[in-house]
Amino acid sequence: MLMDEKAKYDGGDIRRMNAVNVLHQLRLRGALSRANIAAQLGLTRATVSNIVTGLISASLVKETEYVEGAAGRPGLLLELNPNCGCMVALEIDLDRISLVVTNAGQEELWRQDMQLKVEASADATLSTAAGLVEQALDCGLQNDLHCLGISVAWAGLVNHSDGQLAYGPTSGWSNISLKADWEARFKVPIYVENEAHAAAIGMHHFGPRAGVRNLIYLSLGVGLGAGVYVDGSLLRGKHGYSGQVGHTHFTDNGINCSCGKRGCWVTEIGFTAVLQKLAEAGVDLPAIGNSEMDALELVYTMAKEGDARVLKVLEAVGRQIGQGAAPLVQTFDPSMIFFGGRMGKLMNLVRPSIHAGLQEQTLPYMAAELEVVFRDSDGDQLLGGLATVFDAIMKNP
Repeated sequence: MLMDEKAKYDGGDIRRMNAVNVLHQLRLRGALSRANIAAQLGLTRATVSNIVTGLISASLVKETEYVEGAAGRPGLLLELNPNCGCMVALEIDLDRISLVVTNAGQEELWRQDMQLKVEASADATLSTAAGLVEQALDCGLQNDLHCLGISVAWAGLVNHSDGQLAYGPTSGWSNISLKADWEARFKVPIYVENEAHAAAIGMHHFGPRAGVRNLIYLSLGVGLGAGVYVDGSLLRGKHGYSGQVGHTHFTDNGINCSCGKRGCWVTEIGFTAVLQKLAEAGVDLPAIGNSEMDALELVYTMAKEGDARVLKVLEAVGRQIGQGAAPLVQTFDPSMIFFGGRMGKLMNLVRPSIHAGLQEQTLPYMAAELEVVFRDSDGDQLLGGLATVFDAIMKNP
């Protein structure tokens, strides 16, 4: 005899699931009355009122104006409370740390980008990052907002469950712990994510078609990673290492890669490769700053101003990006593919070349309805970090 379904859950489980469903309705539909929510969820008005009382007490929900034109006694509308707390998202890159702190309504309170020395150790980088987090938490307190969580995006093999950077093919860092140490230090939940996964999460929630269930996000920079959504779920793999597409074989006559292999896709289209190809084309770039990425703005300006040599190199790289993306499209059949990351705005200048490479290597029926989006902003990872913290609250209020 099968166990009755309701017997699997105790009263606390059921109340929590109902609270999650109420929050989901407010997130999805905006301001609603208690009666609206009860009708949508098939619950009694009394049950919804009890749930809402708890959510208001926890500051997750607030009452707003009365419903206008409704039959019977007017009811107050409910909405998510944007000031129930603050959220912190940061990305640790090779040469910089980017951080944003917002309230729960994603209203930005403070943002900081701090340059790093390329040769900085993992310990030094994490110390700098922790100092920025301290400032972010102070900013939240100054706005009377306690922190709901901190999300960290990192390039490389990130073990999602234990919050550890197992290996960074470009940085060379390995077995770098963060989650446990920071949770002990800051006393809030810490979420650690691969940076391409974080960007994909950002586009799934806040992209041009929020809620899109099938997408690929290619994060272009010195490294190259992918975040993939299939049927509304982010593909992580066994440890969370999925999406290391930059280290797939691309050419038989390629150069050595930082990962130890030869001919990887990233060695052809990563920004280090772009600089090498520009040098071979006779483009003289002065030494700028302390990292290769510091040269990106100069290359962008030269391309924007129509430098023929720069554009020729970028067009060739763009075609290779499209060619390499084609097998991903044919494997996962997305409705949208995003090209973003630090090099996103640079490759936006040669969109036809990327389109051409993608079209020539993709089955026509799969390419016909594919929506290709170029992201000029390199802040998609931060958007994904904010969404990660917010999702955690919505799923376990």
